[in-house]
Amino acid sequence: MAILEKKIRELVDDQFDQFVTMRRDFHRHPELGMEEFRTADKIESYLMDWGIQVDKRINETSVVGVIKGNDPAAKHIALRADIDALPIQELNDHGYQSVHPGKMHACGHDVHTTIQLGAAYVLQQLHAALPGSVKLFFQQAEETVGGAQAMIDEGVLEDPHVAHVLGMHVCPKLPVGTFGVKYGHAYASSDTITLYVHGQNAHGASPQDGVDAIVIASNIVMALQTVVSRNASPLDAAVLSFGMIQGGEAHNVIANQVTLHGTLRTLDEGVRKALKGRLFEVATHVAKAYGGEVSLRIESGYDALMNDETTTDHVKEAALRVLGAQQVNVLKHPSLGVEDFAYFAKVRPSSYNRLGVANEEKGITAPVHDGRFDVDEAAIRYGILIQVFSVFMLMGVVIDDETTTF
Repeated sequence: MAILEKKIRELVDDQFDQFVTMRRDFHRHPELGMEEFRTADKIESYLMDWGIQVDKRINETSVVGVIKGNDPAAKHIALRADIDALPIQELNDHGYQSVHPGKMHACGHDVHTTIQLGAAYVLQQLHAALPGSVKLFFQQAEETVGGAQAMIDEGVLEDPHVAHVLGMHVCPKLPVGTFGVKYGHAYASSDTITLYVHGQNAHGASPQDGVDAIVIASNIVMALQTVVSRNASPLDAAVLSFGMIQGGEAHNVIANQVTLHGTLRTLDEGVRKALKGRLFEVATHVAKAYGGEVSLRIESGYDALMNDETTTDHVKEAALRVLGAQQVNVLKHPSLGVEDFAYFAKVRPSSYNRLGVANEEKGITAPVHDGRFDVDEAAIRYGILIQVFSVFMLMGVVIDDETTTF
């Protein structure tokens, strides 16, 4: 084993118990988006204790750190971790469950934060071997308003100029000790759909005197299923789902208004635009056929996330070094979930991939955004190693070079 690789692995192994302790502390104290004050304070404290430069905070709870490299002309790499939790009641009883009722790290952001802190610790110990600098983005509010764009707007990708951004997400569909690499489209765009159906009240015994908004809404929901199936190519992934319907005032009154709440997910920006237009057109004509009207509000969410091929090649190479060929999977299909890492990927060659955390023998199989979600903490070691090796490889450091000094 090359001297640099050996040193990296030794540093991770020596501090692994501390990293697990960090993760459990973050897990016990989840904070929702824009409220991550304790989390940000802890992150800053760790970075400063290790001698890592901490820049000003962004929107009070996003933290930026910088590990200085030796060559200003070299490639500078950024690592990004999201730090916010979800408004979910934890159902686990493993000794480090959330102390805040109704709040939980149910999407693994405590793990993302810990992995990035671990990578920061290792890279700082080996900073003499780094040609370029490493910027550390600990980002607020991924689950809510999206903190990535705010960080970009504040100039975090400059001074020094960042060449690549890396991130990863825990994946309970993959067993611990495995890694999923995705080329090209990795996550979908999202749009929140609110559709208002307008009818006219009448007594339930005299429906002919009114315009039944519930009947109209029911037909609109069914008709809109064709928007994806008949207006987008089967080769273009898209989904339109309505998760909530509200309407009516009494059991014996024809409703005069119904509100439909849904989400549109797409991978292609052209498909996204076309489906939004078609959605309103179909809903309008269905309502008109029944004597009603509709109004529509579409709130744009995150853009689709596209992984850069060359950057992803380096991450894959790092994962192969850490885990071996049998444990690294090139994923065929993107997720139709969303990720605001997409905004980093729009402006810099980036790669965002999936770290296996499931362990059936330990009963760790629950999906993200579930009150039973947990991870096999062995994944922390693999995540740190993959991030550290990826940074060195993207900077052009030959891991097997026996002349490397640090």
